[in-house]
Amino acid sequence: MAEVSRRKLLGAAGAAAATAALGTTAACSGSAGGGATGGDYEMPTYQPAPELEVQPYYTSETPGMESVYTEYPKTFFKSVDREPGSGGKVTSFQLTWGDPATPLEENPYWQELNERLGVSFEPQFVPQPVFDQKFATMLASGDVPDLVFVNDQSAGNLQGIRDGAFADLSETFSGDNILKWPNLAARKEEIWQASLKDGRIYQVPSTVWALTNVPTMRTDLVDQTSIGRAPKDADELFTMLKEVSALGTGPGGQKVYGLNKYDAHPNTAVMFQRLFKTGAEWQVNADGDLVHITSTENYRAMLEWLARAWAEGIFDPVSMSPTATDIVSGAALRYDPVGGAIGALGLSQWEADLPGATYDFFDMPGFDGSGQVVVRNVPYGRSTCVSAAAAEDEDRLTEILNVLDYLSAPFGSEEQYFIANGTEGVHHTVDAHGIPIVNPDSATALAVQYVGVTSGDNSYRIHPNAAPWAESFVTVMEALAEHSIARPLEGLEAASQTFVTKGAQLKQLWTDFETGVITGRESIDDLQSFVDNYMSQGGTQVRDEYTQALKDAGK
Repeated sequence: MAEVSRRKLLGAAGAAAATAALGTTAACSGSAGGGATGGDYEMPTYQPAPELEVQPYYTSETPGMESVYTEYPKTFFKSVDREPGSGGKVTSFQLTWGDPATPLEENPYWQELNERLGVSFEPQFVPQPVFDQKFATMLASGDVPDLVFVNDQSAGNLQGIRDGAFADLSETFSGDNILKWPNLAARKEEIWQASLKDGRIYQVPSTVWALTNVPTMRTDLVDQTSIGRAPKDADELFTMLKEVSALGTGPGGQKVYGLNKYDAHPNTAVMFQRLFKTGAEWQVNADGDLVHITSTENYRAMLEWLARAWAEGIFDPVSMSPTATDIVSGAALRYDPVGGAIGALGLSQWEADLPGATYDFFDMPGFDGSGQVVVRNVPYGRSTCVSAAAAEDEDRLTEILNVLDYLSAPFGSEEQYFIANGTEGVHHTVDAHGIPIVNPDSATALAVQYVGVTSGDNSYRIHPNAAPWAESFVTVMEALAEHSIARPLEGLEAASQTFVTKGAQLKQLWTDFETGVITGRESIDDLQSFVDNYMSQGGTQVRDEYTQALKDAGK
């Protein structure tokens, strides 16, 4: 670990500099008028959803940390108080991770949803692997559905907003105007602010956790190492992972490795970016210049560490397979969505599925022995946009937003309970904890409702099955929040037209080089050549456009 040790000078002083350089985004004013498209408006009035009747297990004032609940509500509030729609049609273009919903004529849930909405809701289901491709085809056709699921961190999706396919909702939602739709109003001003494009509202953003993924560990494996559960730096973590790989097998004879999965962007890699405190993708250096993460010494140190880990057998050889079913080994560390880990099928189910295995949350150190650096998510999740053509008719726009308002009902409401679970005794049962359990054969029926917008309370909710890990979860998540920073480009991602047009190409270029270095196909000695090529392929233009955007925003 000589390379990493030499870079300990990047540690305490480097972390402080990184935190200052990458730190919190400057607050915006309450009025968002004067955007590039002209016209004044007020930011939408925030009207919080009614409070839940249950008390939180844990609350925190740390930026990025949410309240934690271990109890489920027993009563539910009504979030929509208006007559259903007039019987028209509302179409959508929406993402699905599984099978499309059961067809309307065979789907009593969909039929009941239409009754409650008062419209014929007609979604187009698009599988996640081809979503961006189908999105581009949809835009090119000029036939844009009424409601469109949009991930504006994707260059292709962002293009749709920039090209005028979607309605400017600034005046529609201005100030108290948004109170016509109480569920859409149940999101804070910071969420709207961060999602603005050219100072205007083109999307209805989701509430989202600032910290959405958490490392977990196989304690039955790491307890057999000389390091144990709490390595203090990258050197000790390396030793721990290598000793797990040396075990060969775990309970039941399963092959085990230190690591069995690696995604370059943005998933598993983030865990190691936190370890090496690499910061945000675009960050301001000590000279005040905007630089890409790949230009930093900490990023080089991370690649060197990961390449050595690959060479010394810490990784399962198929850990970068794009096919999840190829990866059948166990691992000392995982990087999981928070909701999955603390849900009914989280840690408790993982242990049940592999007798002898035990799991816990893992507090990642900083590579030099100080705290890690965690980059918080943008303050909103994926969004839904309204077709510009459909919005030309005010009555039609109102009906579309009524549908979206219903579908974004917050947790704890009668509407959200039905949307998520259907009808008791038909689509779900209620367990001993009072929690609805959707019947497996009803899952595809309920898939009709997802349009990518959530609102209201944004707490972490630990399922009773995961209650034994509540204290550990709080400890690890609070540590993540304490070492977290905001992105300097928060709310400005759309400011680079070059990112819009070349972002996907640049991402692939980066991914190919990073995975190549780790697996030995590329040399770390070529990092500067890669950076030069990355910048010449569009990175320089992206940097210059973002630099100007930061200047214009007074940051």
